[in-house]
Amino acid sequence: MTKSSSISGAGHVIGTRYATSVIRVADSAGALASVENDMASLRVALAESKDLNSLLGNPVYSKDQQLLVMQSIARKANFHQVTINFMGVLAQNNRLDSLPIILSEFAREMECRHGVVEASVVSAFPLTEIQQKNLVDTLSQKTGKSVRLNLEIDKSLLGGMVVTVGSRMIDDSLKTRLEQLKQTMVDKKVA
Repeated sequence: MTKSSSISGAGHVIGTRYATSVIRVADSAGALASVENDMASLRVALAESKDLNSLLGNPVYSKDQQLLVMQSIARKANFHQVTINFMGVLAQNNRLDSLPIILSEFAREMECRHGVVEASVVSAFPLTEIQQKNLVDTLSQKTGKSVRLNLEIDKSLLGGMVVTVGSRMIDDSLKTRLEQLKQTMVDKKVA
């Protein structure tokens, strides 16, 4: 395992722990919908603000300075008190630099709670909107959940696609079919 993969693995664990903790607190306070909106707003703010990103985890700023800035942003945005307190916990624990992964894990967990699953789709060519809609409809029928597609292009597949939903993978790529045909022909020669 490389250092970067162990760091990203640790970041995922930290993100998941903080995300599930804030979900539990918000749910018990009856504020889950408000906190979910706050977290979505924070994701947008992080995506759009270089200044905000440079603040997170920057050792030039003390915990107290980071806390003041984050809580000020939260108050100006009329965030729920649970969200404001959460920002304080992150600052006090020197975890503001983990905010992007925490927000990502929060969104993933909330999608699960809302019955949404992510389907990873790798295809040789871009899927048309009609193909995407048909795939979403088919996968929704099979899983009984709403499906969000994560699309990727891999020209080496030659044709077809590889779809992964959870731990289940459907490989309907031309590359795999050709490899299977080749193996069948090799097996028949041996026999």
